[in-house]
Amino acid sequence: MHIPPSLYSAMRFNFLYVDRYVFHKGWVYPETYVPYCMLRYILKGSAVFTINGVEYQVHENQVAYIPDSCMLECHALGDDFEFISIRFTVTVRLNDNDFLAEFFHIPPVTENAEQAVLSYFQEVHCNATSRNSSRLFRIRGNLELILAWLVEQTPEAVLEESEGHEADFSIESIRHREARSSAIKQDPRIQVVVDYFIAHPTEPFDTKFLSDMAQMSPSSLRRHFKEHTGKSPGDFVKELRMVTAARRLLVTNDRVSTIAYELGFDDQNYFARMFKSVFGVSPNQYRKASRE
Repeated sequence: MHIPPSLYSAMRFNFLYVDRYVFHKGWVYPETYVPYCMLRYILKGSAVFTINGVEYQVHENQVAYIPDSCMLECHALGDDFEFISIRFTVTVRLNDNDFLAEFFHIPPVTENAEQAVLSYFQEVHCNATSRNSSRLFRIRGNLELILAWLVEQTPEAVLEESEGHEADFSIESIRHREARSSAIKQDPRIQVVVDYFIAHPTEPFDTKFLSDMAQMSPSSLRRHFKEHTGKSPGDFVKELRMVTAARRLLVTNDRVSTIAYELGFDDQNYFARMFKSVFGVSPNQYRKASRE
């Protein structure tokens, strides 16, 4: 497959967040719209990840790739399930396609991850909590090493110089893409708003500004946004801000009240309740646990 040089120059991977998760028997993650990409290294146990309605069973020493703009549902199969999860965005987006899957053929699950791949995940996690001035470069470097390894495991990723197609336009491929996105009503105007939210999680919520951005009325924005993401704009922003808060709790020593205020929460108690509703613990408990 030939990939235009312009895509290489435009392609960037923006790190958002990393954490190590341990879940016990009965863990269930209800179906949710995911606005960013995720890579998960399975450390222990097994589970089922359902991506856009397709089930994938995952287990130890596998790497799961979860694309942005998908519907994700998970549940554990055994007593203990543990993984490292990295969240990131890709700057290149083509016609709502999954860029990494379409152009580099990264599958949802990759088997037999090498020890080096685990070390890349661990380096990302370690540097996210570091105060070293080089941490951002080390995070990005190790994230790209993970992606490079995933691409190398896929024979279809071998690039051709001239005779390959820019994308697979076979009937089977088109049907697959349609089925994959059937759970979400795609709207490029709403995607602009989603991308803005992800890039500016601390900005005040301004309905008029967002409506002008999407070139539609506030009521149409709310309706189309829910069709596109499965959530209202307000709920989407709250969840995204909680992810941003968790990252700041992990990588900074800022007071909880400061983080809450910068994310638009004047009431620290309300912020703490919102955070606990998403992560199951208070902000202070989350910070303490992440540093133990």
